[in-house]
Amino acid sequence: MASNILLLGASGYIGGSILTTLLKSKGYNISALVRKESQAEVLRGEGVKASVFEGLDDEEAIFGEARGCDIVIAAADARHAGAAKACLRGLAERQKVTGNSTSYTAGASMVADWPITGSRVDTSIHSDIDEDVYTLERSYDEPWSGVRDVNQIVVAFGEEVGVRTYIVIPPLIYGEGIGFFTKGFGQVSMYVDLALKHKTAVTLGEGSGIWSIIHINDLCTLYHLLVTAIINTSSTLKCGKEGYYYAESGSRSWKSIAEQIGVVGHNLGVFENTDVKTVEMKEVADAFYKGDERLAESVLGSNSRIKGDRARRILGWKPEFSEGGFEGEVERVVRELLEKEG
Repeated sequence: MASNILLLGASGYIGGSILTTLLKSKGYNISALVRKESQAEVLRGEGVKASVFEGLDDEEAIFGEARGCDIVIAAADARHAGAAKACLRGLAERQKVTGNSTSYTAGASMVADWPITGSRVDTSIHSDIDEDVYTLERSYDEPWSGVRDVNQIVVAFGEEVGVRTYIVIPPLIYGEGIGFFTKGFGQVSMYVDLALKHKTAVTLGEGSGIWSIIHINDLCTLYHLLVTAIINTSSTLKCGKEGYYYAESGSRSWKSIAEQIGVVGHNLGVFENTDVKTVEMKEVADAFYKGDERLAESVLGSNSRIKGDRARRILGWKPEFSEGGFEGEVERVVRELLEKEG
């Protein structure tokens, strides 16, 4: 019997790409909540049971859909605690009828530091097998990352209501999305956007921070493998405090990304040279994070280095895209944003 899966974030970059990947397997009954009827119509045409809701604050709608499903993949907002708890409450209701699990996507900013302001500096590489990720999160001093807060809530509330939880943590994601709507606007796009405004490549601070990277297709493959494992071996698959899955395939420094943007921009005749200049935290925060400088630093100026050992060893995950594929991503994003500017 096919498992019922609810996907939050089906209209987004990550969620939409996961949806397309799962649809190719044709082994699931997939439901989705989206904000527009036009989006719902497209998804229904692809065989998805799509309903319209008011957004992640519409917790009753999320709860109502989740209680009819065996698995929830929450790929909309890793910082929304209310939506996370609504998913878990719904799955707990479902458990009265059948076994269930939830797969919840977070972001690698949960291990990111604040090296520019110096409130915490962490250049180590974190493994999801060699290190207790749950305890690592709890060890951080306040103020915490919003992602960290929700991860802790998911694990604790999942244990409270008896739902098995799995947290997938991707780092800097690159590659064109394969969903039906959003093809992607991530960290690389933000740096390109700033560079085009300044007519030169830029970094936040010195750009010495390093982030792990993952291609969107490899991330989707990990999700597919995890869902398959949850369905087939959920009783033995480690979950909760031991259910963290890092996803990575290489790393890049912010400075190296900026330098590549400079080269591409210069080659395309957009920049006069390949120079890289520093921009102020306030400008970046105002441009992308509603003035939240701490969030801007943790996402676009920090270190966030992880190693996806658990997925490789337990799920047999083998990323297909090497670090070399990242080079073409920068040029693709520069060309794409230039076309949008006209």
